[in-house]
Amino acid sequence: MTVPFSKKIQQEAWERQKQKCASCGLQAKALGNLGASQHLFGEGVQAHHVIPHKMFTQKTPAFNGPNIEQNCVILCRACHMNSHQGARWGDVSIYADISEPITLKKIAAIAKLYPYYSGRR
Repeated sequence: MTVPFSKKIQQEAWERQKQKCASCGLQAKALGNLGASQHLFGEGVQAHHVIPHKMFTQKTPAFNGPNIEQNCVILCRACHMNSHQGARWGDVSIYADISEPITLKKIAAIAKLYPYYSGRR
């Protein structure tokens, strides 16, 4: 089970992204489902781990993505489903190449795949 980000971390990520989905760039007026009515397609936004929090066994916690602002991206529902290979929420096979403990540098490298991670494209 993945541990959710705190509201504070979600807010920091949302502000970093200039209130846009980190993937498609659509404006999000509020976190969660609060902004769904103002979203172009009526979707809420959700926090997503750049590197999954509980990807490996408890024996290798250094390989799990930390619950910090740098590892948090805010995505609209459709982009969140897409980031999980079409809503296969437990499939972390795309991270199989991670062979060293997680660092901020590794998070930053993967975060670059999200065009609006820093609020601009």
